[in-house]
Amino acid sequence: MSGALIGALIIGAGILALLGVGAVWLSSGNKQQKRLYSAPQQGQLPQNQAPPDPLDAKSTDELRLQAGEMLVAADNAVASSEQELLFASASYGDDQVKPFQKDIDEAKSHLRESFRLQQQVDQSHPEGEAEAREFYKQIIHSCEKVNQTLQSHQQEFEGLRNLERNPEPVLQQLRAHLAELKPRHEQAHATLQNLAISYDDDALDQYRDNLDQAGQALTAAEQAVSAATDCIVRADTAEAVLALHSGEQAAADANALLDSMEQTEDHLRKARRNLDIGIAQTTQDIAQAKATYQAGQAPELAGPIAAAESAVERTQRALDSGRRINPLELLHGLELAHRELDEPLNSVRDRQAQDRRARDMLQNELLTARSQVQSSLDFLRSRRYGVSSTARTRMAEAERCLTEAESIGESQPSRAVELAQRAKALAVQAAQIAQQEAATNNMQNMGGSPFGRTSLGGGYGYGTGGGFGGFGTAGGTGFGGTSYGGSAMGGQNEINRALRTGMRMARMTSRGGRRRRRMF
Repeated sequence: MSGALIGALIIGAGILALLGVGAVWLSSGNKQQKRLYSAPQQGQLPQNQAPPDPLDAKSTDELRLQAGEMLVAADNAVASSEQELLFASASYGDDQVKPFQKDIDEAKSHLRESFRLQQQVDQSHPEGEAEAREFYKQIIHSCEKVNQTLQSHQQEFEGLRNLERNPEPVLQQLRAHLAELKPRHEQAHATLQNLAISYDDDALDQYRDNLDQAGQALTAAEQAVSAATDCIVRADTAEAVLALHSGEQAAADANALLDSMEQTEDHLRKARRNLDIGIAQTTQDIAQAKATYQAGQAPELAGPIAAAESAVERTQRALDSGRRINPLELLHGLELAHRELDEPLNSVRDRQAQDRRARDMLQNELLTARSQVQSSLDFLRSRRYGVSSTARTRMAEAERCLTEAESIGESQPSRAVELAQRAKALAVQAAQIAQQEAATNNMQNMGGSPFGRTSLGGGYGYGTGGGFGGFGTAGGTGFGGTSYGGSAMGGQNEINRALRTGMRMARMTSRGGRRRRRMF
């Protein structure tokens, strides 16, 4: 991070204290009293006046850029600190890391508030410059709280691990962790072969991408272990610590990707089971819609009825064909057609009927929302050091909407369905933005070294650079320039492989919106 940004993180350390101003009471010869106040001395502020905010001296564009940079740094710092804490907990137990877990939880709360403010800026498009400036200042101050929270016990955390004194136990722990991850990675390869029997290439695109990213992460972790071992032999503990931090973060990323692949397998199987239920529910609603239409209560139902019948026929034909399918995409297409049918039907349904229908839809909506959110998270996670604050903001809002949808499903099913749908749309947006940034970055990096700044020989770049908060190394583990597969944005083939399903979902949603505009 630039010196200007680091300087912004420690703003406020030199704020002048307000000095009291004395009063002198004098008596005149006629006993009339007068209260005289001494004038403020140079450098003093009048009473009840807050000190000036140094951010006020910056232009609006400078505030916008600083807010974006600090959001990225804060997000990376929290993610890196969480990984550090996991390894510390494995070594010393949960009780020893409780104070640091509280720091992480508080920092995540400040980070969520930062993303909420950024999403509000993006959505509301502040009309006046003063309003925009206030939003950006709030984001910056909220990010500063993330940094302050993570730094509050950093010395104690470093003292707990004290890697420089004896890095050997952490090295052994990392080796043991890799020994657990490698069989899981091999099993994921075998699982892919089994999944490919039932599901088509589009359904497994993200799985393959995660499998490749996990393999590269494991390779990076093994290289870090080798480098740390050599450094310990040479008694160069400082370099050994850097390598170990790099290896731990790579191993943590591999673990997260493997977890996601196991979830993807579950999502695909649930989606396949839900297709039969979805066909039955949509067929039932088509019958109700036809009766309503024929009674002349909702003439606008003609188009949605035809679209829903087409979706059911298309889905049933795919299931009957015996060919490999993408159940998540089929389920999403069925949901879109059903949603268009529900909108005019709800105008003639009572509230209880609407809630019953929403409850029927909710589980499918949550399933596809979880799948899309996880897919986009995986895409952003493996490229996090090249992902902008805009993509991260959309992703954070998608997670918030999904969490809220899950929490209110029983009490407010209609609202929960809306939130799940919004979570899907935002997750697709986040991935699209990150994909465009990756493509741009790859174009800019063409012709350079295939390994960019990420090779271990160059200081272990994996997550150990930067200077924004975070537990771990002295400079913080907030952010550095790296990913797997060479360039900072990953391998050249990733742009062609990743997010095809998400892109199709976005196009289908867009087509659905255009149909609604034509029909009404």
